[in-house]
Amino acid sequence: MKTVILAEKPTQATKYASALGTVKRGKGYLDIDSNIINGDVSITWGVGHLVGLSNMDKYGEQYKKWNMNNLPFQPSTMLYEVSEKTKDQFLYAKKQLEEADLIIVATDPDREGENIAYSIFSKCSQKVRNTPKKRLWINSMVDKEVQRGFENLKDSKETYNYYVEAQTRQISDYLVGMNFTQYFTLFAQSKGLNGVYSLGRVQTPCNSLIVQNDLAIKNFKEEIFYKIIGMADKNNDKVKFTSDKKYESKDELSKVLKPFQLEEKIKANILSVKKEIKSKKAPKLFNLGGIQSYTNKKWKYSLDKSLTVIQSLYQDGYLSYPRTDCDLITTNEFEYLKSNLEKYKEVIGVSFESKNLNPRKEYVNNDKVLEHYAIIPTEKIPILSSLDEEQRNVYEAVVRNTVLMFAEDYSYESTVVKVNINGIDFITKGNVPRIIGWINIEKLDDDNEKEDKVILPEFIEGEEIIFTPILEEDKTKPLSRLTEATLGGKGGLMDKLGLGTPATRSTIIKTLIDREYVKVEKTKLYPTEKGILLYELTQNILLGSPEMTAKWEEYLKKIGTGEGSQKTFLSNINSFISKTLTELKGKELTTDKIKKIQDSNKVEIGDYLIKEENKVYKCKNKSQDPAQEFIIFKKISGKNLTISQIKQLLLKNKTNLIKGFTSQKSGKKFDAYLVLKGDKVEFEFHKK
Repeated sequence: MKTVILAEKPTQATKYASALGTVKRGKGYLDIDSNIINGDVSITWGVGHLVGLSNMDKYGEQYKKWNMNNLPFQPSTMLYEVSEKTKDQFLYAKKQLEEADLIIVATDPDREGENIAYSIFSKCSQKVRNTPKKRLWINSMVDKEVQRGFENLKDSKETYNYYVEAQTRQISDYLVGMNFTQYFTLFAQSKGLNGVYSLGRVQTPCNSLIVQNDLAIKNFKEEIFYKIIGMADKNNDKVKFTSDKKYESKDELSKVLKPFQLEEKIKANILSVKKEIKSKKAPKLFNLGGIQSYTNKKWKYSLDKSLTVIQSLYQDGYLSYPRTDCDLITTNEFEYLKSNLEKYKEVIGVSFESKNLNPRKEYVNNDKVLEHYAIIPTEKIPILSSLDEEQRNVYEAVVRNTVLMFAEDYSYESTVVKVNINGIDFITKGNVPRIIGWINIEKLDDDNEKEDKVILPEFIEGEEIIFTPILEEDKTKPLSRLTEATLGGKGGLMDKLGLGTPATRSTIIKTLIDREYVKVEKTKLYPTEKGILLYELTQNILLGSPEMTAKWEEYLKKIGTGEGSQKTFLSNINSFISKTLTELKGKELTTDKIKKIQDSNKVEIGDYLIKEENKVYKCKNKSQDPAQEFIIFKKISGKNLTISQIKQLLLKNKTNLIKGFTSQKSGKKFDAYLVLKGDKVEFEFHKK
């Protein structure tokens, strides 16, 4: 009997092979002599998507050139093809699969992994499609977990609906993308605009969220309001009492002050002093959105970058499976974490008494861990010096977050003091830390830290104080600008609205940035003129609606559980495409809007006219031949250049000293000046 294991990528196949037994390498496969799986065992692999949906031109000659008359494009049968770049590996994999008596699907344990495997099977013979199949479903690449997984394989039918869900998502995204990208691009070109205007089922509503946030900030009108506060002296400490009531004008406030006799100092008695011992447990364990939000806030990593780093640590066996939206573990994981706790503490350099050595429901719940548990360290602990800076940052953050659940809870005494002045309640709050607990290891965030460090003098119920009323003026504040974390991280807008999945949100945001709908400045997201145009053209149709996309995602999840139908969903998508294309025919662009787009990303710096593109700044000297253009790369030796550094180059021919370049040959960090010599940018090294 021959068993063939299908992995998603070569590195994954190598990990499986080393955990299963002795390896003999073949072309595009590995033979394994294993004590865990009986009979002949081979592992083959994909290289990501070996098989994908065919381009439109494969459906007929008429589709080889984009044409409005070909829309809507709604084929009755979807065509798949083997990628030209990876066809050799497909043939190697196919040969192994054709010889199998049992196939173990061992691609990534998620919906996309299912899709990759079954797409490969679809281009093999009927024999392969009928061959019995099992499913490997593991959360870690550590040898022990890999071996446990192969000893406890699932029946492939248990996860097959995840493939149906992923394929439905793939087809619907393809149809929406092909139809509307073609329509908007041709429409824009007919108005004199260049480039491709890419649209997507989730991408376009996310663009809407970013533009709406920008418009809310731009259209915000600051309003002044007034509050009454009171100051009291106690043991030389000034204590501030506040009331929740706000007043729109001083006149309105003065009408209140008089009848309540709040125009000058007044004697008052403390109405109540409420003291309560409270505690705060350590933060929840990280899911993907949680660690992405953390790294974006702490180190300004993009969501895509943090996913890449986490994935690399997973592939090396140091972290558990990354594409999870669960922040819980089971008792199995809790026990191995507990047994390795002192090693984890040592590796991140912390020391504390482990007060919580029994599972607590905030972190451990066997019933609620359905597919994948939270992101935690595995039993394989790296030598930190072997990791690069980004890997080390992320690894230490995950380990620290994990060990916190074993530390003592933070405990504090909460005090609320209330005064009633002629019918108006004023209160003051304070907290006195009692047990610092886990906060010794991971500080509270800034807002919580300020709140938790207000220490009040001792007040007694009925005590008389001198209360000094003060008029306080304040202003309404605009919305905060979205960041990658507040859009796509845990608890972000996409999460709240159900847009995308934890595994796809970083890619969606990256796509908007790469296609120049959005730009990032100091982690904050700003729409470009191109993004604003897209919003204006889609804001009143369902294509731009986050709510509609969230409903689609909800139904796709039902397909994954077997409650929904692929046929129904795709039928609704096709109806939506036809209806929306009809609605779009009434859309127009003003001359002013066209000019705005044409001039977007252009800025004058001294004698130069600069156009910002995806990866470069295109520079023209205004006094020279317009054809004489040169480029400055936005990223040089791993360092993203700021616009102020570009200004220094063009105005002074030299930047200030820039720290943190990375040598492409050695990988080592170095500092240097950038100098502009003619149309070339070169390094100049600091003379010590």
